[in-house]
Amino acid sequence: MSHNNTDLFVFVAIAALVTVHDKPLLKRACQHALNDGVSMQELCDILPHISVYSGVPKALLALEILKSLDDIQGSNALLIKRTEQQLKTALTFGQLPFGIEQQNNRVFELASLGALFALDDANSLVSEQLKRCVLLGYSREQLELLVIELARKVSSHIAMRAKCNLEKHFAMVG
Repeated sequence: MSHNNTDLFVFVAIAALVTVHDKPLLKRACQHALNDGVSMQELCDILPHISVYSGVPKALLALEILKSLDDIQGSNALLIKRTEQQLKTALTFGQLPFGIEQQNNRVFELASLGALFALDDANSLVSEQLKRCVLLGYSREQLELLVIELARKVSSHIAMRAKCNLEKHFAMVG
């Protein structure tokens, strides 16, 4: 996965939409992402990672939405089935649905941040995730752009929560 920062923000919005389970907006965001060159593989790959925060059932429901999308890059039935099995196994056995190699990946870490921004009362988790994103090289300005993306594609409420968390985080670290 090689994306510029603007492309990465798509994953933040999608993760937040999975977490709040806004099916119409999620479907639209995923279809736009596919039309803009994000692959179905990349969309499927973030679901197990964000399911840690959004919940496996919501990630499975997001897969149903992915099944309904028009993907000009081809049939993805096997890919979606593999991701579904991965999520169901994690749900059944209570294990993390992704490997250690997916940690510290810029896409997955930003997607996790998007999922956490969408959760009420997750301030301590958001703070830790912001630290990880800064360690991965994201600047304050880049992270502040996420607020705009969340306001445009998810909700002003979640964007405001994200803004407050960012301000609090950067006030503490200086």
